[in-house]
Amino acid sequence: MRFLLAAAVVFHHSTIPGSLPLVDGHQAVRLFYIISGFYMALILGRKYPLNRNGLWMFYTNRAARIFPIYWAVLIGAAVFYGAATIWTQRIPERFQWYNVLSAGGHRGFLVGLGLSQLILVGLDGFSLFDFQGSTLGLGGTVIGGKTAGFLCLVPQAWTLGVELMFYLFAPILVTKKSRWLILICGGGFLIRTALSVWKPHESVSLNYFWFPLQIPFFLIGTLSYRWMKCCPDLWRSRWARIGGGWMAFLFVLGYGWIPVGVAPLLSCAAMGLLIPALFQTDGRVGVFLGNLSYPIYVVHILVKWILLGFLGVELTGEKKIPGALLLAASMCVAFAIENLIGTRVEAWRAKRMQALKL
Repeated sequence: MRFLLAAAVVFHHSTIPGSLPLVDGHQAVRLFYIISGFYMALILGRKYPLNRNGLWMFYTNRAARIFPIYWAVLIGAAVFYGAATIWTQRIPERFQWYNVLSAGGHRGFLVGLGLSQLILVGLDGFSLFDFQGSTLGLGGTVIGGKTAGFLCLVPQAWTLGVELMFYLFAPILVTKKSRWLILICGGGFLIRTALSVWKPHESVSLNYFWFPLQIPFFLIGTLSYRWMKCCPDLWRSRWARIGGGWMAFLFVLGYGWIPVGVAPLLSCAAMGLLIPALFQTDGRVGVFLGNLSYPIYVVHILVKWILLGFLGVELTGEKKIPGALLLAASMCVAFAIENLIGTRVEAWRAKRMQALKL
């Protein structure tokens, strides 16, 4: 499932092969959050004691999963854009805007954006802004503007900032009773809806980028874990696992067949209800593809621009690339990253967890 959602994001930034009714990239991100909420509740309930040592281990292990791969891609992107500048004798468009915004008095914003790209925290907040020339404003207020993500070396990394913020609060949230989580979740969706009615244009950025308004999706996952714990016998049933798993995949693979007005709601509800069925399904192929989902997500934009360079984007101006080609190339790069970095990080984390148990 994580692999499919990563593929949906890749296709969102390229083209969808054939007429696949696969979930769109924006909704795929939200479904990722639900899975993340489930997984954090799971590991905090089973692996990490909620004391000082356990919390330190949790935070550092999550950081170790996120940052090494991200920083490797960030450095790779810097090298690529530097090489492109030398090769073409021209500063890439995204960096030309730095000079324009700096001249317009937005140096503090640019410094903050640069810092947030290194530490990820706060990148969701900077992503709320858009710009046109030297004009900078909150999303939706600059007519025809580009989002601040266009200025980033790894534009999609704002979601990692959202994830890190959730990790910070997850140990607190998992201790709360379900009724409080339901209340927070419902309140979050009410705020999102109210913003959409009150400020329909500006709310698009707030409802998509800003961490506080993504909390309801994480909490759906947390409640899903409790749903699994409450009904263990149900999910031990072979038919519940098979039926629930296939239904979850149907909502992702057939998302385009669901009426537009209810598709986001139904897919989130289905994911929350059916994650336990996915969790009970095991297999080497699933584990392999699941492990590739994060590096695929982080590296695919860089791979896209490398491929466009080879295909002569400077001459043709064509910035679209076949989705199947981009996914295949991203998988190859992700496999290399996972073997060079990911497996070593996982081995280190496993040793730490063993020491914690001892």
